[in-house]
Formats: sequence, structure tokens, C-alpha cells
Amino acid sequence: MKNVLLILAACMVATAFSKTVGPSPLGEAFFLDTEASTNMPPPACAGDPHSMAFSLDFTGTPSNAVEIAFGVDADSDGALTPDEARIVVGWDCAAWFVRNEAEGEALSEPASVASGSQTLSVSMRIGRDGRPSSFAASGGNAPLFTNLASAPPPWLHDCSWNLCRVTSRGAGSHNASFVVSSAPDGFKIIVR
Repeated sequence: MKNVLLILAACMVATAFSKTVGPSPLGEAFFLDTEASTNMPPPACAGDPHSMAFSLDFTGTPSNAVEIAFGVDADSDGALTPDEARIVVGWDCAAWFVRNEAEGEALSEPASVASGSQTLSVSMRIGRDGRPSSFAASGGNAPLFTNLASAPPPWLHDCSWNLCRVTSRGAGSHNASFVVSSAPDGFKIIVR
């Protein structure tokens, strides 16, 4: 019984250090440009080894776009502008994409299903140096950007990023919602 209580206490401590952040779902666009967006700070990155994951759920169509951008809010106005974004990941007209805004690199893959409920999931392990050591992405159940998995480039993550922006464009309801989480590396307790 004492071992079980010790294990439960260790699990509670590990869970206390994980952080999850998510804005309320995006509303409908109010202007003719059909763009709706929201900004939020991502979980803090202390530079210690940790995992970072995010998911973007939305209704995709062949003519809409839903994306998440990460970057540095240089002017501290609470809004991540296109010139402040460093990486953008999402859906654009039935294709998944990831863009390195600083270098102008972009990868794109067609979606297996062009419309309906969509989920983009990304997970990374971040080393002590703040660089990704592993990367996995999927659109629904299909793996995405597998060429990034074997050797994740450093531009996929930066501990200096202090804001992310979820944006949707296109006619109709997107029903977009976003969740990002970060958790420190786990630890192991051996009880004999």
C-alpha cells in the first residue's frame, strides 16, 4: 500500500508541472475579408528538456484556411503580426502546410479528405538547448511531414516565442479550436 501511495504522489507532482493553454473557439469573421483570429501566450519554456504538443480542430473545406503561428510579440501589443511570426502550421485549401517564416521555407501535403472535421496534431521533444530532438505531425490519422521527423530542424521551436495566433479565413463556419501543452521530462522512481 505504501508503494501505491508513493507512485500516486509522484504522478501528482509530475502532473502539477505540466501546462496546457487553449483559447476559446474562434468566432465568425465580422468583416468581408472573412478572417477571424485570436492570440495567446504559449506555455513557458524554461530551457529544460520537455515535450510540447498542440492540436488544432476545425471544419476544413477546399476553400478555407486555418492556421497557428508562433513567434515573438516584438512590439508587446498582444497581437502576433505576420512579420513577428516565425513558424506557421495549418490547413490551406485542403492541404496541410508548415512554413518557416524567417527563412521562407515551406512544406505542403495534400489532405487525404478535402472537407469535414479535421484535426492537426503536432508533438515535439525539446532538448536542454531549446531545439527539437523529435517531431511528429498528423492530419487526422495520416502522418505529415515525415521528412522532418528524422532530423527536426531548429526552426521548428524556439524558447523565445512568447505568443501564438490562431487564424481562420474563408466563408462558412470553421469551428476552430486550439490547445497547446508543455510538460517537463518525467522522472523515474524505483521502489524496492
